[in-house]
Amino acid sequence: MVGSTSNASNMHEVGNENSNPCRNMAIDAMRMSDGNVRECPIIEEEPNADAARFFDLLKDSDEPLWDGCTNHSKLSAVTQVFTIKSDHELSEAGYDKIIEWARSILPKRNRLKENFYAAKSMMKPFDLGYQKIDICPNFYMLYYLENAEMTECMTCGHSRYKPKTGRRNTLMAYKKLRYFPITPRLQRLFMLPRTAEHMTWHQSHHAIDGVMVHPSDSETYKHFKSVHPHFSAESRNVHLGLCINGFNPFGSFATPYSCWPVILTVYNLPPGMCMRPKFMFLSIVIPGPNSSGQNIDVCLRPLIDELT
Repeated sequence: MVGSTSNASNMHEVGNENSNPCRNMAIDAMRMSDGNVRECPIIEEEPNADAARFFDLLKDSDEPLWDGCTNHSKLSAVTQVFTIKSDHELSEAGYDKIIEWARSILPKRNRLKENFYAAKSMMKPFDLGYQKIDICPNFYMLYYLENAEMTECMTCGHSRYKPKTGRRNTLMAYKKLRYFPITPRLQRLFMLPRTAEHMTWHQSHHAIDGVMVHPSDSETYKHFKSVHPHFSAESRNVHLGLCINGFNPFGSFATPYSCWPVILTVYNLPPGMCMRPKFMFLSIVIPGPNSSGQNIDVCLRPLIDELT
């Protein structure tokens, strides 16, 4: 599967002269250039929402964790604790206990966020976001775009929402699909110099006849290039591999349940990078407990629409 990123090549690259990694991370997240930030004219008006979030991140990246601290900023402390939570699979309660202990030994006027909820709110601008899309429990249709206002499936007639009860008076769909847009993730690859330089590797590397070291050496890949010469002529256009597999998120001894993630792999990158988890993008989570079977194309529609 393929997607074009002709606009991504025109995006600003991150300045290398700034030695503050958290400031660089904020500039990356908001798709800005450090040079543009320094040269931005002073205008006497309120910044829009995106600009306000960006300047808040810059402030947090420069503000010390406490007055006189030289090792950590307000932002760097939160990002490092978030990393520890992720790497060691800590619960939210465990995170809060660590923060409670850390704040007790830090100076009283420290700026460390007091709990997971507050830290998560601070880190939200780094989130690439996702969409919740209601889906027919039998996988016949998505309540999406032109069908977004429908309340029952046009094929099987199944209701979109669960019946209201005394304790729940809000509409709740029987089944929801999670879609993670792929465009922001591909744009990030071109924004960072350390990844942008490798996005043309699939076409520039020297292939050895009869030896396959990368998907671009395969006959299928070469056939695609011959069928779509215009697309293949631009080496920065992105070639994606799609993988789908079901698993039971509750373990093999729990009630049978099958959740289906859709993973995209960027084949532009060299073999040492393209199969690393950080470059394998989760695009869709198809909910269980049953498989979508032959109707999986219904679930893939948001991804297909974005790529086309």
